[in-house]
Amino acid sequence: MKKTIRFYATMALAKCMIVGMRLLGKNATNLPGEVALILCPTFLGQLDKPETIIGVTGTNGKTTVTNMIVDVLEKNGYIFASNRMGGNVDTGITTALIKESTLSGKARKKLAVLEIDERSANRIYPYLTPTYRVCTNLFRDSAKRNAHPEFISQVLNTYIPAQTKMILNGDDLISGRLAPDNERVYFGIEPQPDEVPITDNIINDMAACPLCDHPMVYDFVRYNHIGRAHCSHCDFGSPAVDYDVTAVDRDARLVTMRTPSGEESYHLVGNNITDLYNTAAAVALLREFGMSAQTLAASFETMQIVKTRFDEETVGGKTIIDNLAKGQNPIACSRVFDFVRKTPGQKAVILVIDDVHDAKNSTENTSWIYECDFEFLNEDSVRQIVVGGKRAWDFQMRLLMAGVPRERIVCCEQETDTARQVRLDEVDTIFLLHDICNNAMAQGIKQELRELCAKGGAVE
Repeated sequence: MKKTIRFYATMALAKCMIVGMRLLGKNATNLPGEVALILCPTFLGQLDKPETIIGVTGTNGKTTVTNMIVDVLEKNGYIFASNRMGGNVDTGITTALIKESTLSGKARKKLAVLEIDERSANRIYPYLTPTYRVCTNLFRDSAKRNAHPEFISQVLNTYIPAQTKMILNGDDLISGRLAPDNERVYFGIEPQPDEVPITDNIINDMAACPLCDHPMVYDFVRYNHIGRAHCSHCDFGSPAVDYDVTAVDRDARLVTMRTPSGEESYHLVGNNITDLYNTAAAVALLREFGMSAQTLAASFETMQIVKTRFDEETVGGKTIIDNLAKGQNPIACSRVFDFVRKTPGQKAVILVIDDVHDAKNSTENTSWIYECDFEFLNEDSVRQIVVGGKRAWDFQMRLLMAGVPRERIVCCEQETDTARQVRLDEVDTIFLLHDICNNAMAQGIKQELRELCAKGGAVE
């Protein structure tokens, strides 16, 4: 797309904004791009792009996978543009590319790694063609944005460029169908010895065949519609997986994968099944990108999950686990609840998962609460659930419907009151489950938990 005078003027202004915001201590993740697209709607199209673009999207896990890819590339000396600091919609991606462009719009870097919001496809892909595109999964998300994965897949299929190589989840029959004519490879996880064949969840968005509408037959259900399945009538079913996790040794922190190049082993990052999928996705992308198994394995050795997503520490003999649960997202919350119930020992849960809109508006849609597997918290080992926030009473109702005894539930309208309600003498582990938007508040709760654990739970 030919550059216009408006483009050059907008670029100069955006550059000035970035410098000014940095001087004020701001990351400048969205605003410069937002202003640029208002002043010059085709700005992203006129902007020169890096030669190679890695795009990462999906309902859950896209931030973690992007961070894993970025960490590996940085460790191996690659120089690239990225929106790692935030901003995965068109405004954030535009900002990230402005930062790594000259005043004339020339790309300073030959490589870019971009987290891309799945709903932004119509505003991004007409102007930007990823060389590789990872899709972690597609689930129903917030009812007000992404109410059903088939809707999101339709949006994506409309705009994904034909030249883009797809890195897809072979255990997800929804995202695995994206861009059917594009070159692709699949990642997945074989059923493991410690897994049950069929996991019971409220939601399964792939109960019927998308080709003939006959019932799907699941040979294995890991959670929701994630697993291995085939149609009862036609030949539709789970694809052959190219990067397949065949064994997981949690004691040795080792993942074994079958790949097109043979068997490979990598350091296990995280304890949750979603962490394992994120690892498989990152490995598949980086191997397709051209990185050797040896180099990749060495890079994974020291890799850790970002502490704002998961953090574990022991204070005063008690384990405190800080885990992002992502409110308004029933699948993300259900996965965390499943992790809680499978963690050994006696547990307390602090639940502060109101998103920013729930905290401000009493009219927000709460239907997602009833699609979330709160039943996983109805376990004898979960001795107490302390719920905080504007939606505390809604969550209490849902917990009661899940069968959790009333005496195990404590409601606090103020999230900051939750730590003092935990009966530390009854538990070994305290889970702090919070939303993305209230991480700062959650860190305050965690600090109070540390202090209470250090002095044996006494409240001054």
